[in-house]
Amino acid sequence: MTKILQTAAAFLLAAALPAAQAAAGPDKDNYGSYSGHGGMTAYRIAPEAYRYHYNKGFTGIDAMGWNSNLQFAWSRIGAALTCNIPADTGKLTEKLIAEYGYDVFAHRMNGFEFHALQSKGINGFCTQARIEEINRLIPEMENGRFEKRF
Repeated sequence: MTKILQTAAAFLLAAALPAAQAAAGPDKDNYGSYSGHGGMTAYRIAPEAYRYHYNKGFTGIDAMGWNSNLQFAWSRIGAALTCNIPADTGKLTEKLIAEYGYDVFAHRMNGFEFHALQSKGINGFCTQARIEEINRLIPEMENGRFEKRF
């Protein structure tokens, strides 16, 4: 009897999951079938993979060899570009170089321009919560203060 109840409970949960994910909207932890690992290494990065790592961090293999905090900064600068939030990319690049090293090319092309291209491909990316976070973080980064989440 216990096995039947466990199976029935699992079935009910599985049936309810898609409805719960749909109700959550595009940025409420709805990552489709993405497992949270390896999606950033794909030739074509799926929107769910980018959303996942934007929200939870570009870590491990998904940091692609870069510092996870640097990826965090790049992703927020890229989001500013996507969401049309003023950001002095010249000043930001100077501050990124001072904080993390590398050159202009690395920070622009491999960094925030790459992240802007990824976020531009996601419908509904510029949520109110993201806009508020970006508006808070960009001035901090322009002044050389980079949040360390990882």
